[in-house]
Amino acid sequence: MKAFILAGGFATRLWPLTEHRAKPMLLVDGKPILGHILDQIPEGVDIYLLTNSRFEPDFKTFLATQTRCVEIFCEDTYCDAEKLGALAAVATAIEYYNINDDLLVLAGDNLLPELDLKLLFPAPDTAHLALKSVPSLEDARSFGVVEFTDTKDLNTLKMIKSFIEKPEQPTSTAVSTGFMGIAKDLLPVLIAYSKKSPDALGAIITQFLRQNFSVLGSLVKGDWFDVGSYEAYLEAHKTLQKRSLKMDDTAVVKNCTFEGKVYIGAGSVIKNSVLVDAIIYPNTKLEQCHISQCVIDSDCDFKGVDLSRKLVRQGTRVHGTS
Repeated sequence: MKAFILAGGFATRLWPLTEHRAKPMLLVDGKPILGHILDQIPEGVDIYLLTNSRFEPDFKTFLATQTRCVEIFCEDTYCDAEKLGALAAVATAIEYYNINDDLLVLAGDNLLPELDLKLLFPAPDTAHLALKSVPSLEDARSFGVVEFTDTKDLNTLKMIKSFIEKPEQPTSTAVSTGFMGIAKDLLPVLIAYSKKSPDALGAIITQFLRQNFSVLGSLVKGDWFDVGSYEAYLEAHKTLQKRSLKMDDTAVVKNCTFEGKVYIGAGSVIKNSVLVDAIIYPNTKLEQCHISQCVIDSDCDFKGVDLSRKLVRQGTRVHGTS
């Protein structure tokens, strides 16, 4: 079994936070999303990280601190316009490493903390999707939507009869999470189809169905966070951070009030401030500030500033007149 973690996107919707940082390196409960995914991958599974030239150095630095061995497959790209496309990147990596094993494909910006990835290990000639049920058909329009051959019991493994990416009129609230298992028998189909449709990874599910391969889906329990927006990132932080206040041992805090969930990164100094549901990246200084539902990138310096619902660019310096 091999596992591909997809980490080649440029995440423009989360700029400036992801302008120089890949989404899988965003901190949740003090650890990059990538670290949480690595923790879930069973022992004995070979891991490959698919990324790009812009973010490769950061990934190398982080992975050097991990116990799991991860092979980096790097596209020589620096922007969206240069990308191979998600499906083409998977196909290219399969061919480059001459892979002939069952494959897990994992979206590097998604968190499914209660999913046992062994459940996605596919049977021969099958694909197996991890699914979640979203609250409404309107919500489902933003995702890849599946229909089952039998809808009587959605708590068991179900056979999928159709898959439609972001349909205008969804007929189901069961959607793909971006985590899937693909049997090795299906890899030639994936490689061939990637030459026609390099971008949409989800479209390969429709192609499997067209060629009469079995595609199974499991509605997984627990939380699911598709960290593609400020709102989703902050919700993941508030839900998954275990303690109300988590701070690195090297951070300094004096005369502060904290509410909700607050994370303070290494080397940060926070004085005489109020922080509510905030993420403070390393080496940031806050004095006499009120920070609510913000993500403040590293190396910032604020004094006498009130901020609410902001993503703050790395190195920002603002001194008010408090």
